[in-house]
Amino acid sequence: MSAERRPLNHTRKLTLTGILSALVVLALVLESIAPTGRLGFYVLAAFILSVILLECGIRFAWAGYVVTSVAGFIAVPEKLNIIPYIAFFGIYTVLKYHIESLRVVWLEIVLKLAAFNLFLWPAWSLAKTFLPEALTMGWGVPAAGAVLQILFLLYDYLFTLWIRYYFEKIAPRVRKD
Repeated sequence: MSAERRPLNHTRKLTLTGILSALVVLALVLESIAPTGRLGFYVLAAFILSVILLECGIRFAWAGYVVTSVAGFIAVPEKLNIIPYIAFFGIYTVLKYHIESLRVVWLEIVLKLAAFNLFLWPAWSLAKTFLPEALTMGWGVPAAGAVLQILFLLYDYLFTLWIRYYFEKIAPRVRKD
């Protein structure tokens, strides 16, 4: 009986990954055409990707990340708009799982901040080429960096709350077999 159940389970995971990946791409397309609230669509895309991880496992999450990155690049009209998802929001969703599997809180925080800063450093390097020199020098730069670190930790905390909410409220309704 378990041999029969396994392909069905795999098929369900594959189907769920496909459907949720399409929703991620939709969120990315909406981000590129929405006049306001664009950051929220990146967060929504990451939260949907996390459902793939929670329901289907890490291999499907990595596959979903790759598929949504490629499909998003094809579907999103303004190609630069996909970069935050590919370089941070999407990949961080999967990295968060790996980092939190260490179960050492201080190390998790250090690795999460390192991951964020690996995204932030090239983003800042690129932004400096477009910003006036007055905005790229002085005390405001380290202050902005510190504020961004705090905002990232808030995002990570909200992401954790989303995962907890999903497990407690949504998953029991979805997992009715």
